[in-house]
Parts: sequence; C-alpha cells; structure tokens
Amino acid sequence: MAALADRIKDSRKVARLTQAELARRIGVQPSAVAQWESTRGTAPTVQNLIKIATVTSVSFEWLATGRGSSRRRVHVDSTAIRVDDFAHNEFEEQMLMLARQLPTGLHKSLTEFLNALTKRRK
Repeated sequence: MAALADRIKDSRKVARLTQAELARRIGVQPSAVAQWESTRGTAPTVQNLIKIATVTSVSFEWLATGRGSSRRRVHVDSTAIRVDDFAHNEFEEQMLMLARQLPTGLHKSLTEFLNALTKRRK
C-alpha cells in the first residue's frame, strides 16, 4: 500500500496540478504541500485531506487510508445529484475535471468559447 505522501502526490499529478496550484486551491502555503508529499514530512489535517480529495477528485477514504478505489463514488439518495447527471462518459468527465482546474477568471471565457463552437455547428 502506498504511503499517504505518495497518495497525495499521485492525486495531485493525476489532477495535473503543481504543488503551488494545489496549495492555492486548498488555502495553504506551497511549503505545506511539499511537506505532505515528503515521506518524512508532516501529514495534513483531516480538513485539508478532505480539500485535497475534493480538488483532485479522488476518494477521501482512499486518500486517507489507502483502502478502496481512488475514484470518488457518489452516494445517491432521492435528493442527491448523481454524477451521471453531469458526466455521461470519460470525455465529459475529463472536460469537467479540466474546467474545475481553471482559474475562476477564465470560466466566463471558456463558456463563451464553447457557446460559440456549438452555435457554429447548428
């Protein structure tokens, strides 16, 4: 089983984030992420583990313990939103992950670009 530091690093790399970008997104200094990814470094708090799992789209249980699948599962009840309502295939899932990684200031530009592309096809 991979060490916590390795799971954090792997999650960040799969999400295509630098240490600095992950730090910015969860509200810590880049040196904190470097510590967490070091085998002799400190461990993040539970609150920061939750943030890391959310930002990198991995399962909290896997990130914290190494057990289970690294893929985040969505538990559905009658009031919950299903992930399938948003991503119907791997392409859409990848697009959603990439959109979440964009700086907030670029969201409007991306939306306008995609709108322009879809209007040209009609």
